[in-house]
Amino acid sequence: MAPDGSGGLDPKDGILTNYANGGYWERRMDMLYYQYVDYIIRTVGNDAKSMIDIGTASCPYLEWFDWIPERVSFDMAEPYRSETVQGIQADFMTYDFPKKYDVLTCLQVLEHVPNAGAFARRLLDIASTVVISVPFLWGENAVSDHIHDPIDRKKLRRWMGRAPNYAVVVEEPFRKAKRLIAVYDQDPKRGFGKKDFKHRIHRNRVGA
Repeated sequence: MAPDGSGGLDPKDGILTNYANGGYWERRMDMLYYQYVDYIIRTVGNDAKSMIDIGTASCPYLEWFDWIPERVSFDMAEPYRSETVQGIQADFMTYDFPKKYDVLTCLQVLEHVPNAGAFARRLLDIASTVVISVPFLWGENAVSDHIHDPIDRKKLRRWMGRAPNYAVVVEEPFRKAKRLIAVYDQDPKRGFGKKDFKHRIHRNRVGA
């Protein structure tokens, strides 16, 4: 069983079925690290005009960022599609992207990619701001389709070819699962701080 308690894939279904039928998202949708990603995008992407997510696995979280007019889900098997999100099914390493995006997310993907370094550095080429998450220090055999565990900050830095502008480790409550979220700006020396979160996009909460 994975440290996040998900238990991996439904043994009766394959990975593509779990993506397509929503089972993958249903087991993950309330995880704390998604809330961190949401907050980070509302901060570093508050004035973004375009956003792409790499390896979406049919998850609908791009819908959260509705102030961004152009949103793209990119996945080699099951991109997410809706009236407001464009889905592209293709091989990331060979696809000819038509532009550079303002924001890119790539969540829980690198641990599955054989040549993670080449993949990671291409992420930096196609967006001005890149937000990545990876499992942090999970055991080598914790998840059968993770081929790089354990992953630490040094390994991620080696893949990316540089240090992040900001990074945080998120631990899910009542479980041992930790994830490393890292933010890369096109300016490696840029710092993120109080001035940035003051201008974040705010969420309206019921009863607030």
